[in-house]
Amino acid sequence: MPFRNRRTRRVLGSGGYNAELLAHVLGERGRVVTVDVDPYMVHRTQRLCAEAGSGRVTAILGDGGLGAPGHVPADGFNGIVITHNASDIAPAWREQLAQGARLVVPLEMGGYTRSLTLVRRGDVLHCGHWTYCGFVRDRGAAARTAPAARTAPAVPLADGDVTVRWEDGTPGDTAGLDEALRGHRHERSTGLVVRGSFNFETLQVYAATTLAGFCRLSAPTGSPLVAQQNAAAILANGSLAYLTYRKVKDAPEPADRSTEFFIHAYGPAAEELAERFAQCVRVWDREVRESGYPSMTVHPAATPDGQLPPGDVLDKPSARLVLPWPGRTPADAVNLSTTGGQRA
Repeated sequence: MPFRNRRTRRVLGSGGYNAELLAHVLGERGRVVTVDVDPYMVHRTQRLCAEAGSGRVTAILGDGGLGAPGHVPADGFNGIVITHNASDIAPAWREQLAQGARLVVPLEMGGYTRSLTLVRRGDVLHCGHWTYCGFVRDRGAAARTAPAARTAPAVPLADGDVTVRWEDGTPGDTAGLDEALRGHRHERSTGLVVRGSFNFETLQVYAATTLAGFCRLSAPTGSPLVAQQNAAAILANGSLAYLTYRKVKDAPEPADRSTEFFIHAYGPAAEELAERFAQCVRVWDREVRESGYPSMTVHPAATPDGQLPPGDVLDKPSARLVLPWPGRTPADAVNLSTTGGQRA
């Protein structure tokens, strides 16, 4: 972390051990404020940091989604590190961050968590780095707090053999899906065959942020209806399609194995949805696979469409994420908001 000049550096973090490590990295002029909603964790942090002896960590009880009011330096924190899965970008994190400083946050997008390094420039956060990760869920005001929403909205289908859930946006209409799942399964190859160990983490986020009607399917082991226990899917017109794979070539050595990506689909619009998902995979393979994650920007929730840069939009309650995926034109751009639909 680039905290090496003589200015006093102040960072908002979390967790006793992690906070003390941050203080060590920051050096003698560094200061760390750590916030936790659990009184036991705050007490434990205070005790352990006192034993460590740096004297540069302040542990406070509070909702981390509100930052650390009363402890914010005049020009903002030089860094903020979130150490739980966040479903949203809390406004306080941006507002309490100094200009040019970094916010590191494990953010969920379509149910896939990626640790992001965001740099504040004005009221916009610019993503400079993505990392595959997973953390515990948030517990404060930013968390899903309603009893039925502690996890994503979910609907069981086919007597519980399949569950469809939505991590972002409005839940889709599942009418007709029970009947569809009892009918014929349409199968379509994406044409993508990969060898050996294969990283498709960008495909997960690409599908979640570019496919209208995106959702996730879960099924018990051995389900006759869904081959994957946890699958990316799209839903529309009483039909659904999901991404799966099958072995093309098996071999003792992983590097010698081949796997083909397939789409399975059910319902009257099965062929249409299967082709739409397959096309998504083909475009990803052609345009995104080798280029990595896009230079995403994060804007305040009140930002009008006309003030957003080009790209696909994923709306959170407190932020608007714009992802300029390569190979996508303005006409392709989708707004996966709480109301859904196509962005003009």
